[in-house]
Amino acid sequence: MTTEEDWELVRRVVDALPEGTWTSYGDLAELIGTGPRQVGAFMRDDGNVPKAYRVLTAGGTVSDGFRWSDGSSGTDVPELLREDGVTVSANGRADRSQRMSVYDLKLLAGELDEDEAAPDDEEDWK
Repeated sequence: MTTEEDWELVRRVVDALPEGTWTSYGDLAELIGTGPRQVGAFMRDDGNVPKAYRVLTAGGTVSDGFRWSDGSSGTDVPELLREDGVTVSANGRADRSQRMSVYDLKLLAGELDEDEAAPDDEEDWK
């Protein structure tokens, strides 16, 4: 069963995706042990994933079901991706070489955890 901690990880990882990268619903699903449809529903309904447009289908296209939290369609997603440095073809397919796989996401999640655990200053070491 997917927990709130799992969904928080999804929020954090998507927010931390480096400029010029994207990931898929399936990669996020594998990261937390659920299915791509559940990730899509979460992204649609949560409203608290600012960079949700960086999550695409495995083929690098905007999901037919993509909706912003206000209910509008994702027709502007390819342009937003381009502004973020993702190469998107004329037919709306993101460059596969810029995809963050589940392996990459696990490394990113580990870095995020290390950043949280790192002391802020010398006082924390005492």
